[in-house]
Amino acid sequence: MFCREQAVQLHRERFAIHDRGAEIIMIGNGAANFARAFAEDYSITTPLYIDPSLESYRALGMRRGIVATILSPQVFLHGARAMRGGFHQGLTRGDRFQLGGVLVVSQDGEVLYRYTSETAGDHPKVADILGALGPVTSAARANPS
Repeated sequence: MFCREQAVQLHRERFAIHDRGAEIIMIGNGAANFARAFAEDYSITTPLYIDPSLESYRALGMRRGIVATILSPQVFLHGARAMRGGFHQGLTRGDRFQLGGVLVVSQDGEVLYRYTSETAGDHPKVADILGALGPVTSAARANPS
């Protein structure tokens, strides 16, 4: 439910992200057929990759564990928020104990913003992500998507 919530939230902001000269790239840890179904079910058109090995998650220092994903009291609060937004827990595809995050990386590889989820459903504020991307570029204003 939380991955769906965050993916949809960021996808809704794709034009604001594109206007800042950036692209969203999502990485999940389920199988390819589940990623395709996810993209279709939620009309996700941004690049979506999979990493069932979890190597990218480890390399980026993303948290993993039962306490952070199931047992933390914060998970219940985040769950209530997600359900109010219309997201419900379905069958988990991939590693249910793996948390994610958000990175904003410049074209030259510099990490401009990093958010590592502490618990399931812990997402950064979209305003913080947009702020890390900077202002709308003049090229984006001249060529709207």
